[in-house]
Amino acid sequence: MTDFDAAPIQSQPVAPAQPVSPQAAPPTGSLPYALGFLAIVGIPFLSVLTAGIVMVSVYPAMKKKGALAAENARQAANWGWTLIIGTVITLGGHFVLLYFVSGTPVAKGFYPVGILITIFGALCVAHLVIIIMGLVKAHGRGVLNNRLAIPFIKRPAGAPAQNSPTV
Repeated sequence: MTDFDAAPIQSQPVAPAQPVSPQAAPPTGSLPYALGFLAIVGIPFLSVLTAGIVMVSVYPAMKKKGALAAENARQAANWGWTLIIGTVITLGGHFVLLYFVSGTPVAKGFYPVGILITIFGALCVAHLVIIIMGLVKAHGRGVLNNRLAIPFIKRPAGAPAQNSPTV
């Protein structure tokens, strides 16, 4: 018997196709880390301050979007505050130091007066590394527990601790 000799298959009525709504994944909180890239805009010193301020200011909106988004935004906001304070201290200290040592033999070379600018440069490199690591971790639905950040914003009392490796 060949396929052509087989009896025709009775077709059953098919229900009309229902529109399928894709299940949106809950937010991961990667936005504050992504906004940290404002530091490389190109305005010396000011862009780093702006990046820290924006990272901090996004936290209140992100904490309403779920536990993962809230924890990532909290970690990013803590790093934003650390970045702001580190920038103000290093740059402010550098200019105060320049004011007091101008015209003295100490101000002849870049060092020791430039040590604060060097620390600021290291802070900027650390910032880029941390925001990239935070984005990667958030994209993988995890939380970057940054030990370099000063914990200005504490975890809410009822929030569960995230079980992820610490940096």
